[in-house]
Amino acid sequence: MRRILPYLFSLLIFTGAKAESVGLVLSGGGAKGIAHIGVIQALEDNGIPIDYVTGTSMGAIVGAMYAMGLTPSEMMEIIKSPDFESWSKGEISKKQIFYFRRPDPSPQFVSFDLSLNERDKRFTTHLLPTNLINPIPMNVGFLYLFSPATGQCRGNFDNLFVPFRSVASDVYNKRAVVFSRGDLGDAVRASMTFPFVFKPIEIDSILLYDGGIYNNFPIDVMQEDFNPDFIIGCKVASNPGKPKEGDLMAQLDAMVMQKTDYSVPEDKGVLISFNLSGQVGLLDFPKADMIYRIGYEKGLQYADSIKSRISRRVTPESRQLKRMQYRSRTPEVKFDKVTVNGGTHSQQTYIRKQFEAVQDSLGHIDMNGFDIAYYKLVSDSKISDLIPHGVYNDTTGLYTLVLDAKIKDNISFGFGAYISSGNTNQIYLDAKYRTLSLYSLDLDLNGYLGRSYNSAMFSAKLELPWKIPMYLKMYGCFSKKKYYESEKLFIQTESPTFITNQEAYVKLRLGLPFLNSSKTEITVGYGYLTDAYYPSNYLDFTTTKQDKSNYSLFMGSVKFESNTLNSIMYPIRGSRITISGEFVLGKETYIQESIVGNRYSDNHSWLQLNAGAEYYLTPIKKFSLGFVGDMVISSKSFFATYTSTIVQAPAFTPTPHSKTVFNEAFRANQYVAGGIVPVWNIVNNLQLRGEFYCFVPFFEIKQDMNGLPYYGKFMDSVKYMGEVSLVYNLPFAAISMFSNYYSYPARNWNFGLALGVLLYNPRFLE
Repeated sequence: MRRILPYLFSLLIFTGAKAESVGLVLSGGGAKGIAHIGVIQALEDNGIPIDYVTGTSMGAIVGAMYAMGLTPSEMMEIIKSPDFESWSKGEISKKQIFYFRRPDPSPQFVSFDLSLNERDKRFTTHLLPTNLINPIPMNVGFLYLFSPATGQCRGNFDNLFVPFRSVASDVYNKRAVVFSRGDLGDAVRASMTFPFVFKPIEIDSILLYDGGIYNNFPIDVMQEDFNPDFIIGCKVASNPGKPKEGDLMAQLDAMVMQKTDYSVPEDKGVLISFNLSGQVGLLDFPKADMIYRIGYEKGLQYADSIKSRISRRVTPESRQLKRMQYRSRTPEVKFDKVTVNGGTHSQQTYIRKQFEAVQDSLGHIDMNGFDIAYYKLVSDSKISDLIPHGVYNDTTGLYTLVLDAKIKDNISFGFGAYISSGNTNQIYLDAKYRTLSLYSLDLDLNGYLGRSYNSAMFSAKLELPWKIPMYLKMYGCFSKKKYYESEKLFIQTESPTFITNQEAYVKLRLGLPFLNSSKTEITVGYGYLTDAYYPSNYLDFTTTKQDKSNYSLFMGSVKFESNTLNSIMYPIRGSRITISGEFVLGKETYIQESIVGNRYSDNHSWLQLNAGAEYYLTPIKKFSLGFVGDMVISSKSFFATYTSTIVQAPAFTPTPHSKTVFNEAFRANQYVAGGIVPVWNIVNNLQLRGEFYCFVPFFEIKQDMNGLPYYGKFMDSVKYMGEVSLVYNLPFAAISMFSNYYSYPARNWNFGLALGVLLYNPRFLE
């Protein structure tokens, strides 16, 4: 017994000196936080236990994934996945865009919203976005990733595979907020919401931001909540340095982030510190493998020192068994109920019905069905945000889908402009009224005011909530577009000059969805069109009256359209396909103003088929290559004169500048055209863009000695146009500097500057 007592006494001293419970503290730091995963792998490879985790921002993301039982290799798979890339960039997959509900493109860059809700009357302005990254993909991603763990732990983070805490910032009350329970996805989302980059999340009526604002290294939370025997701190961030004049992110970082104490007391544990500044940016997730290796190697360097202070070991087999046992109890996410918070009763009913439409025979909604219904809803511009949560029901083993909806205001007013160094300068105004219900009604009124283009359009759109959704849209439009001789396209040619197109029409349209990114539209309409022009370039414009051609036309068309392009004017990703057939019937009246009483009338009818495609791929980083094709086949006959015929002929206008000028060489009743668009993405939002096109009319429209039209030989004319532009994309518009060349007329070079988005109201004959 006397021999045993000294041994027991020494054992007690040894175990008292050796730490047994281990806490891991993970700092924020954006993509640099991937190094945390490498450190965790190094700790596991050396049998070092991890009993508690606290984290901020990226540290919260890594910590939460580890706390829910994921291995480091599984965490890396998620970080490197296309899904995670879409979450971090806010990009919605092409396959998920529900094009049927996408609003028509608009040139507006500022809007003023007005709510008609009696309980919440307000007037708000939207010029600059409150967040750079679209929150929608992250809403879905966090539901997928964290809802199973939230259900399993019943909202208590102590019941996770490893107890966990995250830290967010309440900027209104100037304090850090610690999450120990609730929705795990919300706890992580709040912790990593860097101001102006990600949209803040609202919890208990408080907007929460990145935890790094007040506590970027939550060692105090570790000590207060868990008080482990030994703390391993992992630091990938540093306090903001003195910002440089041209570094906006550094200035923002210095303004927002408060100084943090990143130290770990020597008697409490060890700090693993990284200096990745200059190597890794905030969103440099493509460098994941490199960052992971740096973290793993640094973790191995500290492993022996840590093991000398910790007696307890966890074998790979026991850790894996514990993981398997924990994850075997993770419930599958299926929803049997849908609850909507926010909005009116009719709006909540509308949202709920979209999810009920994807229920299976048992009334359940799986994640695939959720995905379909969710993206159909958020494709509509009427919903500003829709945050999903899964609330687990112990009795049924299923989840209730809880949706926090934020509906845009009923009325909005928009303003936009296109300012260029040429004649095309215009402002844009609109007023919109929106409802969101089973029978959603949209009313729109817009106007363009400018020297070369003026237009007004009113539309009313009613969505019908049938099994196959569809909409009815009625609209009327008046427009007048002028082409000026000063654009220098008609010098020393026989081209018509001083052309004015005037249109007044009404249309009724039925829209149907086709898959997710496509739709079909069936349209009927009536239009009265007037073209005024000088018949020759060799006239005294001050004394000669313009000839006129009036057209009274009925039309019917069927159009299929698919569009996933990422920009209206200067896309670098996605595709567009348009196929349409149009039948036109009506009367032409030609009035030769220079000869009193010279009037000519004729009836016309024709069928026109159009097909267009645009596709962009990215063969190498920072370089995109686009392909454009367009074809028109028409049975349209000649009008009274060459000029009236060429003015009404379909035009190939692939560039913004080509839409503003009249060039007869790129007009024909039947043609095929194509081109390539190489784009060098110099830095974010700045691109050097080339566009090179070839236009081949099947039969060129020519003019005889009497000013009458006739067809040339089959494909005996080839015309070219090319443009090089430097484009900077702002959140609401684009700034471009361009130089272009047209093969006809000779030596036709143009240079210019432009600001804004160039759009027109739809033509009667599209």
